[in-house]
Amino acid sequence: MARWIFNRPVECSDPHERRVAELLKKLGKGWTIRWGFYYRDNAGVLREGDFLIFGPDCGLLVLEVKGDRFRAFGPTGRWEGDPTTNRDHPLYQLDQEHAAVIRELEENDPTWHPVAKAICLPNDCIPEGQKTWHGLPREVFIDRKDLSRFFPAFQRCFERPVPSEKLERHRRAFLKVYAKGTSPEEVHAFIDQNEAIFRRQFTASYGILDLVSGNRQLLVEGRSGSGKTWHAIETARRFAQAEGADSGKEVLVLCYNLALGRLLTDLVARQPLERGRITVFRWEDLAESILKACGLPWEPPGPETDKAAKMDFYDVQLPGLLLECIRDPVLAERLPKYDALVVDEAQDHDTAFASALGEHDSGLCGWWTIYWSLIRESTAAPMAFFYDPGQRPPFRGGEGFQPGELMRRLSQPAHVRLPQVLRYTRPIFRFLLGLNSAGTHDLLHEMGQVDDLPEGPEVEFYERGDSDESVTALVEGVLNDWEQRGYCRPCDVLVLHFRSDLAASPLGLCESLAGYRLVDYLVPAEDAGKKERIIRHTSINKAKGLDAIGVIMVGLPPFPQLTHPDQQFAYFMGASRAKQLLAVIHG
Repeated sequence: MARWIFNRPVECSDPHERRVAELLKKLGKGWTIRWGFYYRDNAGVLREGDFLIFGPDCGLLVLEVKGDRFRAFGPTGRWEGDPTTNRDHPLYQLDQEHAAVIRELEENDPTWHPVAKAICLPNDCIPEGQKTWHGLPREVFIDRKDLSRFFPAFQRCFERPVPSEKLERHRRAFLKVYAKGTSPEEVHAFIDQNEAIFRRQFTASYGILDLVSGNRQLLVEGRSGSGKTWHAIETARRFAQAEGADSGKEVLVLCYNLALGRLLTDLVARQPLERGRITVFRWEDLAESILKACGLPWEPPGPETDKAAKMDFYDVQLPGLLLECIRDPVLAERLPKYDALVVDEAQDHDTAFASALGEHDSGLCGWWTIYWSLIRESTAAPMAFFYDPGQRPPFRGGEGFQPGELMRRLSQPAHVRLPQVLRYTRPIFRFLLGLNSAGTHDLLHEMGQVDDLPEGPEVEFYERGDSDESVTALVEGVLNDWEQRGYCRPCDVLVLHFRSDLAASPLGLCESLAGYRLVDYLVPAEDAGKKERIIRHTSINKAKGLDAIGVIMVGLPPFPQLTHPDQQFAYFMGASRAKQLLAVIHG
């Protein structure tokens, strides 16, 4: 993908220029495009040009876009177009831009610079064989057809190719003048500042916890990016270090999926407690520990087991065994006990058992009945549940989690809503809001509009069909590009694929990317190797609760082509793991 440098936000640019930019987006590595630049004309008046395009082999092209009717009326000499713009002869205007660019370059590097010029007509197709167009030589124009096959038209603007050593010097001079503020060091500093902004926003929003500190039991609702996980860990820390016990309190933190469990464990380990203890369990690991404490075998179905048998085990057999353990007074004495309970991504924990279990006791509340049996004060104990109903996968059914059922059984529940999204840059947030469909309706509900999100890079898209490169090569290209620009290191990137198994994804049996080992997110840190030399990957369906500075997502068609709600949901969930950088490789 070409390197872009913008003079203003895309949405504030001329629509004809946006059309040109859409076609230029097909240019790949080796191209640098400055969209919008200021120059002074011969009278010293400050004006704005359209595009500066630095390309391979040749040099720099000054491209002036003329999107209106390109005609002149001979008797008056006036050219048609927007009356608020310069009505000078187009070549005169182009010559002034061209001369101003050369002056700027020579002030910084007083050597010869290959700078060409052209008028761009994005709405016109000049007939083949035409020598002139409206009285001007054909060679000064780049028309709509030229834009679709840009490199030959670009070469045509220059007299001859430029030796690589001279071209590199010219490129450095161009970047020094027209890429200020975009050096890798400056960009990296900006990205780091964004991360600091996110941290300050999350910790500042802990004030919500201060406001409801008089409540022992909280149901905290928040959309993707609102900081639920951060608040869950902070709440667990407050429970563990609460006054009233010299040694602190034992806190059980629960989540649903493996990747989030690993993340929660890491977050707990980063901040040692003054007193008390926090134990993190995934629900399946907790079930295993209960059975083993009661002397019962843990025999989950293997990967070769058919779907019906797996559902029978997890929906009927396993909860049945666990209910026997907590109901038997002798077995229940063997179970660990905790003082407080915190659950992250609570919407994934069912509040009712499957009807096939045959349990219709109104006192039951699904898996929560089992969780509460491990808490010393049961439903009167300190606890906090963090959830987003929209993030419950469509295939599991929204009716499986009912917050009202939890509130009905707790002794003093209070409902809290995290007010806004805090984790995204403006381009990522804007992109997520555009993913509107049946499968994402609940995810987008009440995400709202946020005005003070930090800026960042635009979302990048790559179509596998547009390139002869493999998906692996495309991913490596993104990783190298982000590192060269100063955005982030490859080890800061999370690669997400739609398939549960990497081998079944478009990356296949890939073991490394851009010189970094590709390691499953679930591999423990001590087994993964040096953090700075690995790139983590996982399935989109396993990534709930995770986030990363940069995310590269592979294995799904473009969002408008998705018709199944589960796939629409997965696309959103994968994209929403990115905080600042997102690249999507479709196909």
